[in-house]
Amino acid sequence: MRRIVTAGLAFAALLCAEASADEGAPGDAWYAGAAAKLVLPQGGARLRRLAGGAARAGRYLTEAVALEAEAAWLEDSAGLSVRALWHLHGWAAFDRLFGYERFDPFLAAGATGWLHDGQVGPTAGVGALYYLTDAWALRLDADATLGIDSGAEAVFSLSACLQYSF
Repeated sequence: MRRIVTAGLAFAALLCAEASADEGAPGDAWYAGAAAKLVLPQGGARLRRLAGGAARAGRYLTEAVALEAEAAWLEDSAGLSVRALWHLHGWAAFDRLFGYERFDPFLAAGATGWLHDGQVGPTAGVGALYYLTDAWALRLDADATLGIDSGAEAVFSLSACLQYSF
């Protein structure tokens, strides 16, 4: 578990160092949101299907890269996550592929720990934001966490979030 946390912190430090070296990085691009979350464990997980909520906060390090933290509370479990998001709107071919300026798909990678059963592992996922205004967005995420520290193969989660950028 310590190795995963150490790797996550090292990754976050690397992203922060790269963003500070980038002249065009936004300095005050923060966001926060509240989400409804559904967790679907697979394999030998001691968790059962759980529904609950989550709170997220993050910061854009560049136009396309953000670093965020999430705290989730479920029926009989809680989870903590740290993720880096890569927004595809920074990709040059974005307009030709999607054609919507308010639609913002992204890829996510990081680490998640479930406090109830001690399961910690790397997380990868996909998601999309749809901007209602310049500050408010609807967000959908689908993540998979590999169960390195337990007998579970993976834990999948789906979430829907209302997010505010400031």
